[in-house]
Amino acid sequence: MRLKVTLASQNDVILPVNHQHMLQGFIYRTLTDEKMQHFLHDHGFHHEKRIFKLFAFSRLMGSCVFNQREKEILFYSPFTFYISSPWEEFLQNLLSGIVGLDDVFLGHNNLTVSEVSVQETPSFDDRISYDIGMLSPVTVYSTLYTAEGSKKTYYYSHTEKEFSELIQKNLIKKGSAFLGQDWSELPFSIKRSDNAVDCRQITVNYKNTIIKGWIGDFTISGHPLMLRMAYDAGIGSKNSQGFGLFNCR
Repeated sequence: MRLKVTLASQNDVILPVNHQHMLQGFIYRTLTDEKMQHFLHDHGFHHEKRIFKLFAFSRLMGSCVFNQREKEILFYSPFTFYISSPWEEFLQNLLSGIVGLDDVFLGHNNLTVSEVSVQETPSFDDRISYDIGMLSPVTVYSTLYTAEGSKKTYYYSHTEKEFSELIQKNLIKKGSAFLGQDWSELPFSIKRSDNAVDCRQITVNYKNTIIKGWIGDFTISGHPLMLRMAYDAGIGSKNSQGFGLFNCR
């Protein structure tokens, strides 16, 4: 399930380039069910030692101007973003909260919700391959150790085989965490689209943590259950921090 939220303002909206935490905060604040809010924020869905919040959101999209010197983005009203999750009760609760809002605050900007709608989910039963475009960067990484014993985070390129393999393993764990099902034999793969017009690495500063991800055009293939989870929950890691959401071409 996926929501499209359109925000508007009578004034120009100025946000820092790295504003994912603001959108994440908006999502948590807008939930009307305090138990659900507490569960997602503090617990989440578990698979062994891994914890999944099982929601993802896009970057803000609309007419804008980038101020490189100030590291800010000037957005012109209106602009939109998407929120997605396999947990429909969560999005239904969030939808109720959004509909009841008089004002939305992102940073120092006072906004209103001009429209919110439930998006139609693609049918993943009749095809096994889809061209997709990233709405927020996909990040895949491993924590390694240096010769001195210190930790180092290694972010994989889409050209490395681990990129697709780790995304597949991540989806298997999400299926187990959310549904309690064993998806270990279900296929999934991702590669740069043959017709890609854009595929580049970007760096995001999330609460003073540097995260590297890929934005652009990819092709995903696999079992319908894996494809649907990928669409609803996002691909790769850190989905609830604003990573891994895509749309189908």
